[in-house]
Amino acid sequence: MFIDTHMHAGKLYVGEPHLTPKYLLTFMDELEIDRAILLPIESPEEAHYYVTTEEIIGYANEHPDRFIAGCNVDPRIGTGDNAQLIHARLTEYRERGCVAYGEAMTGLWIDDARLQHVYAACGELGMPIVYHIDGLRNRDERGFPRFERMLAAFPDTVFVGHAQHFWAEISGDVTEEQFSTYPQGPIAPGGALERLFTSYPNVYADISAGSGLNALTRDPDYGFAFLNRFADRLFFGTDICRHGLDIPHAKFLIDARDSGRISETTFRKIACENAERVFDI
Repeated sequence: MFIDTHMHAGKLYVGEPHLTPKYLLTFMDELEIDRAILLPIESPEEAHYYVTTEEIIGYANEHPDRFIAGCNVDPRIGTGDNAQLIHARLTEYRERGCVAYGEAMTGLWIDDARLQHVYAACGELGMPIVYHIDGLRNRDERGFPRFERMLAAFPDTVFVGHAQHFWAEISGDVTEEQFSTYPQGPIAPGGALERLFTSYPNVYADISAGSGLNALTRDPDYGFAFLNRFADRLFFGTDICRHGLDIPHAKFLIDARDSGRISETTFRKIACENAERVFDI
């Protein structure tokens, strides 16, 4: 029923067990997730351990009917102008079946020149970027002026937004203090997400983690309207990164459909059809 566009695997945190393929497959079966894009961890700001693209490709090759590989290259790799190095690495991963770049979680400004090498390569290779934006990683000011410049500069690159700052910009009254938190209360008019989704066809989002679900449920009438209005640009995702997490995203979408708050068409697009189309699954 679902395609999860944002899942993690391997050992991520000190003192916590691996997210093994066996564990993830059990988790997927419980939520009726047919397939999942696994995202590696290759930047020091992401987690406590690295989970390399090679490891992720291995999981996908072992379970090709369930797992799909994403890839990652930290844009600070190498010395000097590393544009050719980044392009070569990403070209190799694309040829080996990787369908996405991410999770992008570097502690840089979102318009950093090194990240722009990634944006250019992903646009050329047809790999959407799964993008984590909060107060530490892929930083931007209120209203997303830097992010908007990147959307305009790289129109062939699909940016899939995620995390606290990204989703906080659903509301027009967002503050800098909310860039790494989960704002509550009604959505104020004038949010940057509304503007970006309306103006730029290359901006997408996944509803994963507490950030996505919080943004869509803090003001239910607005949240359901947002889902229906931008149904072509949204992906189901869980962002599972630890054992034992409560991840109610699938139930949220099913309940929204069954209660008539979102249409069947909206449900299908977010649950799986958009992923099939945009990631070419």
